[in-house]
Amino acid sequence: MLKADLQPRYPPASVAWLIWGLGAGFFLLGFFHRVAPAVLHRELSLDFGLSAATLGSLSALYFYSYAAMQVPTGLLVDRLGPRRLLLGGLLVSTVGALIFAFAPDLIWAGIGRFLIGGSVSVAFVCTLKLATHWLPAHRFSMAIGLLLVAGMLGAVFAGVPLQFASGMFGWRAVTVAAAGVGLLLGLVVWLMV
Repeated sequence: MLKADLQPRYPPASVAWLIWGLGAGFFLLGFFHRVAPAVLHRELSLDFGLSAATLGSLSALYFYSYAAMQVPTGLLVDRLGPRRLLLGGLLVSTVGALIFAFAPDLIWAGIGRFLIGGSVSVAFVCTLKLATHWLPAHRFSMAIGLLLVAGMLGAVFAGVPLQFASGMFGWRAVTVAAAGVGLLLGLVVWLMV
């Protein structure tokens, strides 16, 4: 056997980075959802009659479920694989965003935020798993660095662009659009990963 035969074979780089990019897109969307309530504080406070403390509690529901899912996510990605877990996470985050967007009161808004946080928690670990399967080992650290850049871009999109879009279309419409992005990503993950 030749040494070249022992080397793992990877798909073309464009395909590998596209597959990795689907997970990174979900991570970006997760950061968008994470930061959005801070930008929409005025709109949320008016719609739901929230004090600053209640708004903080609403925002924190995302982090409670996100943190609770960290250990199960590692176990689930090994058991179910990144495709199923990404797809499930994207679908649940879409449902959570829709519940949040159409919430008639604080309880439903909290349920939506809780679902979003728990479901987007799978994005980072699944994307790392995709990187180990699709990219050569010497690209892994670059994939992690770019994944963190994708997350920060999500936070950037949840800044001035979100404030501008919310002013033009309303925070509920923008949240429905974010749910649509999650659904579209889910469809592409289902077809390609």
